[in-house]
Amino acid sequence: MVHDQRPLQPRAPQWLGAMRIGRWYRLSGDRPDLGLPATSAGTRYLSDCDPARDLGLNPARRPFAILRRLTGHYVHAPWSGRNGFPGITEAWNGAVLATRLGDSGSLLVFGGGHNDYFGSDVHAFDIARREWGRISDGFTRGGPEEYGAGAFYPNAEYPDGSPLPPHTYGYVQYDEVGNDYLILKGNTELGPHPRAVAIPHMFNLDRRQWRRGPLHDSAILNFGGFTTWDTSRRVLWGHSGDDGAGNAFIGFCPDGAHADGTFGRWGPLYPSKFPGIANHNAMQMDPTRDVIVALVHQRDALFAINPSDPAAPAVPLRSSGLRSGIAECAAFEYAPSLDRLIYYSPEDGAAFHTIAAPHGSGWSSLIAGEWRWKRYIGAGLNPVEDAKAISRHASNWRHTFGRFRVVSWGSVDVALLIRHIDTPVYGLRLN
Repeated sequence: MVHDQRPLQPRAPQWLGAMRIGRWYRLSGDRPDLGLPATSAGTRYLSDCDPARDLGLNPARRPFAILRRLTGHYVHAPWSGRNGFPGITEAWNGAVLATRLGDSGSLLVFGGGHNDYFGSDVHAFDIARREWGRISDGFTRGGPEEYGAGAFYPNAEYPDGSPLPPHTYGYVQYDEVGNDYLILKGNTELGPHPRAVAIPHMFNLDRRQWRRGPLHDSAILNFGGFTTWDTSRRVLWGHSGDDGAGNAFIGFCPDGAHADGTFGRWGPLYPSKFPGIANHNAMQMDPTRDVIVALVHQRDALFAINPSDPAAPAVPLRSSGLRSGIAECAAFEYAPSLDRLIYYSPEDGAAFHTIAAPHGSGWSSLIAGEWRWKRYIGAGLNPVEDAKAISRHASNWRHTFGRFRVVSWGSVDVALLIRHIDTPVYGLRLN
């Protein structure tokens, strides 16, 4: 397909200049910081986008549902699952930063999994406008029997072409050239015993349409996996979790179309680089040094993967400096202006860590030198505790995955954080 070659770096939002370095702020909601006005009603929180609240998508037909709606109560939809819309954040799900959606970029949220949530809706937080919006309704025409246990879809997508929403974990990334949201794995069935399958999907933000990738019949991309986007190679590198016999380190390129209606191509399948310790890790491409760095929480250590030699084992790295223990379900980003990796876990509250690479850019220097950690305590509010105090849905507060992202505007790097469906988006200026 032909890609739009517009500039990839978004424009800085007007409120950026008011941010002090190293301080957390509420950017949205009814009481934002920085002297900002409340976000427009109906767009303040992710919960405002819940398709079950849309009368056109989820009409109340039965007397009990009609009464609930008339009295201001929530009416569940066929796709609500056990936990309803809060599952889009609480059920082991991440997010991506889409630099080409909105003037300053957007954060995208999609996901469900198991019995938690069956909706395939996609939502975007417009960073410049500080507003949430639903950019795709997903599959909302089905009856109860078309969602969850017993509703089997061999191509891991509903009749409208949108994918069944898995727990996304760290399986989602963004391709800024194609302007695509990427998810490496799929599910052919949801419910208490979901069936994972190596079928990727891509959501194009220009056309607001999903595309399906081909099935890889040997890769097992099950629960707890993680990915990173390699811009120079145009490869989504993915590592499976351990659960359900996960077995893969593999790359997927979203380019190209096939006669069977699928898009993209798989690279060679390599065995797990972290057998028995792969669940809920994270990895991040350092594009300056062309190395993938992985966080492995069960070893409390960093490992390096060489994307030029993907068959080679992961190499443990030496760390120095003051740091917390590496937590599961954490976030791992690269800040290009700082030229640092950024580690964040909600278990550290307002704190975050920068990681500086060793001197030198060759592979031998990177694996022999020390990766230098530095811990910072964000000033101002603690976003984790602040969100807990606000939210009615903070059931999995230790999870972050990709809901912490770093956006760059010119020479400034800013961390953005989504906590729960009914809390503000938080921001912290890194430099």
